[in-house]
Amino acid sequence: MQATMDDVRYAYRLLLGREPDQQGSDTFRTMLATARVTASDLAAVIMSSAEFRARQGIDADGIEVGFDGYSMFTRADDLDIGATVRNGTYEPDVVAAINEQLHAGATVLDVGANIGYYTALAAHKVGPTGRVFAVEPMDKNLQLIYRTIWHNQFHNVQVLPFAASDAAQLLPMSTTARSSNGEVLPYDTRRAPSLFAQACVLDDLLPALDRLDLVKLDIEGHEPHAWRGLARTLARHRPVVLTEFHPQCLRDNARVDPLAYLATLFAYASNVQVLVDPDTRVACDSPDQIMRQWHVADARSGGRGDHHLNLLVHPASA
Repeated sequence: MQATMDDVRYAYRLLLGREPDQQGSDTFRTMLATARVTASDLAAVIMSSAEFRARQGIDADGIEVGFDGYSMFTRADDLDIGATVRNGTYEPDVVAAINEQLHAGATVLDVGANIGYYTALAAHKVGPTGRVFAVEPMDKNLQLIYRTIWHNQFHNVQVLPFAASDAAQLLPMSTTARSSNGEVLPYDTRRAPSLFAQACVLDDLLPALDRLDLVKLDIEGHEPHAWRGLARTLARHRPVVLTEFHPQCLRDNARVDPLAYLATLFAYASNVQVLVDPDTRVACDSPDQIMRQWHVADARSGGRGDHHLNLLVHPASA
């Protein structure tokens, strides 16, 4: 069906968030008068524009956010992590734990680096004698990480642009335009995914390390798969682990029983602590205790079942 100027206006509003300017209106009016153009064709033209790509964070330089001694970059339209970073409220409990664990010369593995908040914090804390490995598959986030590294001259950061998993394979993913978060999805043979990530096994990808002090794992339920792909490295270096525990994502995205992931953590740990706030941690001795803490926290946040905990895992002696 031939598109109309009404379709042009709708496409501008939906894809660019504004009304057509005069030049754009004239261009599309001429196009509609001289060629057969469908609404899908209009959308494809607009989505190939620099303006649309910038709105998606593909070409945007980003907003600089300053910290004590370094800065990082976020996308203006990131209403999720980017927004909380800009207003200074991003995961203060995790920030406190990382600041406590890190020191000059430490080595850090940031799995699920997202826009690079913890990568930048770690790079600043460990200094030029330390090392940081940032694992992140999504290009819109990688470009912000690269910009942060370049701007701060963080020569101690190496980016691994992959999804961490237990096999080298393509994985289906999902994301939204106004969020930096992405999720690895379970396979659905009924339809082809629109977004993919190349997964890798970190045991095979990481260079030979003389130490590994801290691992941060936050990958929307895919943590058990990444853990299996990192098992040799964990056994060799026995780092402290900071991991998200999100029962809903574990079930829906990874098809993993949350208790099974907790059992993995307790097999590694001498103790597991729930981070409540920057000054409060609850030590737990079993998966059931963690689940009780989760139920309390989820009820406090509305009881929708979508709450997550941040866990600090100290390794048992080898």
